[in-house]
Amino acid sequence: MNRIGHFLRAKTQYNLHSPFVYRLYTEALFSRARGHGRSFKDIVWRLERYYRLSHIELSTINYQLSTPDGLFLLVDHPHHREADWQALVGSPDWQVTIDLYRCGIAVRSPRLSKQHFLLR
Repeated sequence: MNRIGHFLRAKTQYNLHSPFVYRLYTEALFSRARGHGRSFKDIVWRLERYYRLSHIELSTINYQLSTPDGLFLLVDHPHHREADWQALVGSPDWQVTIDLYRCGIAVRSPRLSKQHFLLR
């Protein structure tokens, strides 16, 4: 999917029906605490800050965070490896997947139901 197609299909916080994703989106990912950066490193920094985790060095592709809400897998530029990203989205091991275009987030938590979100 190209960037324009993603933007046209993606939702904002006003269309989120999951309390977990709404809270994550509004309080962690796109709070005004550090501008509007949406790069992979910025998303990792925001999640570490939100969950009060110590910084761990980034790999070039994936990054894992263990939080009280579950295990987070962050994927840098998921659309560059579309087949791998779609396999992750379809996997029953990951309950929630969030596509932010530049960054993909997969969450493993037994208390969440299987959902995929396309967000701006």
